[in-house]
Amino acid sequence: MNTLAITCIRDEGPWLLDWIAHHRAAGFSHFLIASHDLSDGSDALLDALSDADIITHMPFQPEGEKSVQWQAMKFLSKHPLYKSADLALFFDVDEYLVLDEGLTLDALLPQGFDAVPLRWHLFGNSGIGSWDDRPVTERFTMAAPDEIALPLAHFFKTLHRPSAFKALGIHRPKPLKDRPARWIGANGKPMPDAFAEQSTRINLFGLPQEGARAWLNHYSVRSVEEFVLKSVRGLPNHMLKPIGHGYWAERNFNTLEDRRIRWMRSGADAARAELAAFEPLHATTVAQHRARLKALTAQRPVIEMMWHLTLMAGSTPPGATQLAAHLARLKALAQDN
Repeated sequence: MNTLAITCIRDEGPWLLDWIAHHRAAGFSHFLIASHDLSDGSDALLDALSDADIITHMPFQPEGEKSVQWQAMKFLSKHPLYKSADLALFFDVDEYLVLDEGLTLDALLPQGFDAVPLRWHLFGNSGIGSWDDRPVTERFTMAAPDEIALPLAHFFKTLHRPSAFKALGIHRPKPLKDRPARWIGANGKPMPDAFAEQSTRINLFGLPQEGARAWLNHYSVRSVEEFVLKSVRGLPNHMLKPIGHGYWAERNFNTLEDRRIRWMRSGADAARAELAAFEPLHATTVAQHRARLKALTAQRPVIEMMWHLTLMAGSTPPGATQLAAHLARLKALAQDN
């Protein structure tokens, strides 16, 4: 199978090799990576990986104030590698595909179906403050419960057949006008027709999800130190939108231990060993981020933020009653305004 992993990055060099190794082991045959505004040495790493035909590196320069990720989507949707792929998935470097043991990508999306939504599973910082240059899948094992009553925790990315869609999208690909796509759930059951028709729906909250055989572990906060680096880098879709306490509170759930990705670690380790030639370039990106972190932690506001994040520890998943009351207040506020 010609299976393509697609992403867009900015200054994420220290986490890149682990992400590529994990997903090579998971069954992706190639990587299409757009990059912009790099300042951590990852351009050299990406170019070297591209020269070795492990990835295809596509630098681009965002224009104006439009969403950077959407500009990347338009850019990447036209690429021949995307057009010719049997299966494709656009996702971020802090998202790791988890498959049930023995499951393969082609079995996850069987013939007769065009797309499968892969839901986020939010992982917290597991109480870790310092940044250790080891795979996130080893360091962070505490997560939100599967059934958490929080729409944000049910967002998804989509493994799909490019031939059945018009173009890439951040959460789901753009549909063709003349042929609705056929969606299957990660539990192997066909999705309701209405889901395919709701082309702007980007979360699975309220839909049956029991028995899912695949999902995305979303390591969106990592350690406190890594979160500080992320807060400076900005969101991929909203570079000018600040990342702070609110982002941390909505994602740092350390409720349950979740080690379901562990069976994939041996394959990922072997794939990382095959990338040994790129370790010096990886080390350069780590050194760049270490220097950046040292400069940041010399600033009082940054130290205060780190202290606040440490005090916050982890968030408590809302109950269904809490969520309903909160949504009712938001609805009333919207009506008043």
